[in-house]
Amino acid sequence: MKTGKLMLAILMILGLAAVASAMDKDEAAHGPTAYVPESTSPALVVGQDCTQPIVISSLPANLTGQTNCGMGNTYSSTCLGSYDGGEDVIYRLDLAVETTVDIVMTTSTTWTGMLLDDNCPPDASGCIAYVTGSGGNKTLADKTLAAGSYYIMIDTWPAPNCIPTFALSITEDVPPPPPPANDVCAGAIDLQSFESNTFQVDTCAGYTNNYSAGGSTGCTGYTSVGQDATYKIYLQVGETFTIDTVSPHDASIWLVTDCANAAATCVAGADETVGGQHETFSYAAAATGWYYLILDGYTDCGLFTVTIDAPVATESLPWGGVKAMFK
Repeated sequence: MKTGKLMLAILMILGLAAVASAMDKDEAAHGPTAYVPESTSPALVVGQDCTQPIVISSLPANLTGQTNCGMGNTYSSTCLGSYDGGEDVIYRLDLAVETTVDIVMTTSTTWTGMLLDDNCPPDASGCIAYVTGSGGNKTLADKTLAAGSYYIMIDTWPAPNCIPTFALSITEDVPPPPPPANDVCAGAIDLQSFESNTFQVDTCAGYTNNYSAGGSTGCTGYTSVGQDATYKIYLQVGETFTIDTVSPHDASIWLVTDCANAAATCVAGADETVGGQHETFSYAAAATGWYYLILDGYTDCGLFTVTIDAPVATESLPWGGVKAMFK
């Protein structure tokens, strides 16, 4: 029993030692924390504290030649931990509407910290976001903020006691536009509505990866994890659909009957060549109904030049010379 208790005690000591060692890594690299007093200047400097922050009321904001030297250590009990022991500068960001922002501080000074909060003085814990580290540059990215006022504090773990010069950039992170409607089969474009049997589409232009051809057991023999565009065509039983494509990337083309189960319902496909070469297949419809063409890529995206030969939907939309193109 005594032996067991002794072993338990040894393990506990070793465990505590390991935790202490991990905690001390930053301290060992940084060295002793220097003491930085509050400012004793009788004149309030803009940015020195929450009562007179540097106000940012419009975006984008690109502030250069910034510093917190001379501001004093006004706030030292924030979510920055050790990184709020240096001199600090306060900015107030006023937003009229909900905005997603990227906040970037650039400097060659080391051991810096930056926080974002809706309170000032900043909270000791539970800030909206913060970032610290031995390097200089700091980024708070993709922060979606409701309309209102927010505070940014920039500080250091002393030494250094302050940041002699830095740039602060705040920009609106505008989300990319939605993908084209025919990114998925619900918005597939009817090939029989085209006035020509040749068209182009760039799958790098906002398309995403939605469908995979199924790998070695699928109808192309390979995976297709590139961005894909979808088209559809209505075929009567026995009607033939032929497609020829060329693209600078390693293209994959395949025809399915059910996009919800695309790999399993693929009736024809091709991924025989590499970038810059042609992919082609021909399919005679086994049943009447809608078929979905997926223009895809083995690993990436590219500009497809597509030529098709298929029945036209009506006499008002003839494809001039379409039958002759594949003779």
